[in-house]
This record gives sequence, structure tokens and C-alpha cells, in this order.
Amino acid sequence: MSSATAIGPRTPESSGPDARRVWIDIENPPQVRYLLPLKRAFESAGAEVAVTARDYGITLELLDNEGVAFHALGASYGKRKSRKALGLLRRTRALRRFARAWRPDALIHAGRASALAARQLGIFALAICDYEYASLTVERLSRTYLAHPDVIPGSFFVEHGIAPQRLLPFRGLKEDLSFSGMDVDAIAAHPLPGLPRDGMARVLFRPPAEESHYYVSSSGLFAEAALARLSAREDVVVVFSPRYPWQIEQLGSVNWKNEPYVLRDAAPFVPLLAAVDAVVSSGGTMTREAAYLGVPAYSIYQGACGGVDRHLSSLGRLRLVTAVEELDAIEPRQRGAVDPLAANPGLPGDLVAAVNERVAAARAGRPPTRAAYGH
Repeated sequence: MSSATAIGPRTPESSGPDARRVWIDIENPPQVRYLLPLKRAFESAGAEVAVTARDYGITLELLDNEGVAFHALGASYGKRKSRKALGLLRRTRALRRFARAWRPDALIHAGRASALAARQLGIFALAICDYEYASLTVERLSRTYLAHPDVIPGSFFVEHGIAPQRLLPFRGLKEDLSFSGMDVDAIAAHPLPGLPRDGMARVLFRPPAEESHYYVSSSGLFAEAALARLSAREDVVVVFSPRYPWQIEQLGSVNWKNEPYVLRDAAPFVPLLAAVDAVVSSGGTMTREAAYLGVPAYSIYQGACGGVDRHLSSLGRLRLVTAVEELDAIEPRQRGAVDPLAANPGLPGDLVAAVNERVAAARAGRPPTRAAYGH
């Protein structure tokens, strides 16, 4: 039987700023969206927060757009395993120097280098994971606590070496962090100058994360076929959101009925989703965000399907595409036809309370309270 402690509503005795100094480490662009709300939640609880970030994709640009002060440490590791290992070691050393000087009480992260640095310095670390097939080797070795949506069975993580007492399942989805405190309906659509609207379906296309450890070549091939399928439609215009600048070159190998619109600069995610009719993505955060908000979402990722995607599919919010012909169903959407999920609006505060409780318990040399949170 699992002894994982579920995360849930705060109690008066767990609401204090036990984690007085909180370190948030951001490794890639999607993490900006769900870790910054935690930064604000910790600050509201009275904590001092420092942010470190890797110069990868548009991560730093997004942070600049949000007006967030950060320490830029590390860059892209590249595709080759040897370069990834070297990049990980170098960033770990840089983060260890930062943490040794700043002396945080807790680390909140979704990467590997900061987990290793925190382990070496004895700092409490909490990772947020909503894809169970991501490699968990570093989390297991660094003894990181793992917060995950409760639609993913905790037994999966236990089978992969994560101790049950370090699992913190929470009600809702990671997107409850991303959209916390946000009036989505009041946000204007991102301008896409020159892009036709009447009778045209605007399809936001996100290619695979080819430098990620969970990338599979079949996803790359399927994405190419999906682009070709969409390019042949006279009633579709593709808004191409590359993960890496070199992916823009892929557009030249396709004959387009309508020229694609390329996003060359960082775009705020909610206004961008408000400006399109559908999202076609090779997995990742953007697909889930669209499904969460009620934007028609199509996952063309060909790797292992995670519990969150299966959950969103069961709700009719996410279509798991297995044949490119399924993309023929995309059409201009009815605005406001589906409301955002808002499964757990209190999640940021719940996570803050869970971290505070565990930091306080570690200081007192006792195990944290096993409360049945959020259920």
C-alpha cells in the first residue's frame, strides 16, 4: 500500500513561511508558465524567492517579458548524449555555487541539474511531474520529492524507484498552476498581423522537442506528415511555433496552399491560444494548456501516452491522433463553447503549504503529517 501524502487545502498550522528562502529553477520555456505562479504564491506567504534559468529556447525572453529578475545559468545541452552529460555537469556546478552562496531552504524545479545541486548541499527539493514516462533517474538518486496529478497512479513512480513517502499527489492538473488567478476571458488575442480570419481555421502547430530525452523518431516523421496534410488544406492557415530556430527550415519542404505564419519571437501563451482555432502539437505543455482552456487540441506525439493526456482525452478535450487524416476534422471553432477546467484553483497555495510542512518537519527531525489532502 502506498504511503504517499496527498497535497490539499492549507491548515492554519501549515500556512507560515517555514521555507523563508525559496529557490525556483527553470530549464525550459513551458516551465515559466507554471513555476512563476508558485513564485508569486511563495512571496504571498512571506518567503523570499530567487529564480535561476537556463538559456534554452525562449526561456529568458519569456522571463524578461514577465518582468522577472533571474540568474541565467547554463544553456542548451544539444542532442548528443555526451554533450547532454557535460552540459548537465557544468550547470550543476554553477547552480551549486549559486545555492551555496544564497542558502535557500527549498528548491522547486522540473529539471535535473538543480536537483543534483540541492542533493549535494542538503536542500529540500520538490519537482513537479505530469508525464510519468520522463526519466526519473536523477529524481530517484537525488531523493527529490515528486508532486504529480493524482490522475497518474503513484504506483507507477514507486515501480520506477521513487520512495512512496516522497510522492505528493495533488488534485487537479499542473495547468491549475499556469492559469491560477488569471481571468482568461478578459485577455485579448495575440495580434497576428496579415493573417486571414474569415472562413479560415488558424492552427497553431508545435513540432517535437527533438533535444529532449523522451523524443522518439516516429514523432518527427509523424509531424512532417501532419504538416504536409495541413498544408494541402485551403481552409487552414498554420501558425508555426518552433521549439528551436532551425525547425523553421522544415516549412520549406512542404507545398503550401496558404503560407504559414511563423512565430519568431516569444508570445504570451494565453493571448496566443485565444488567437487560434486549434492546437496541433507533438506532445508537451502547450497541448494540455489548450485542452484545459477548451481550445480544440490534437496530440501528434507518438511516444508513450501519459496519464494526464489519457484523462484529457476521456473528457473529450484532447484528441490523440494516430492517423494524419484525423486532422481533416479541424475547422474554425465556436468561441466560448467549452469552459476552462479549473479543477483545483487553490493548487498554488496547497503546494506552498506542503513545502512549508516538510521543511518544518525536517528542521524538527520528525516525519511530516500524513493528512488526506484534497480528497
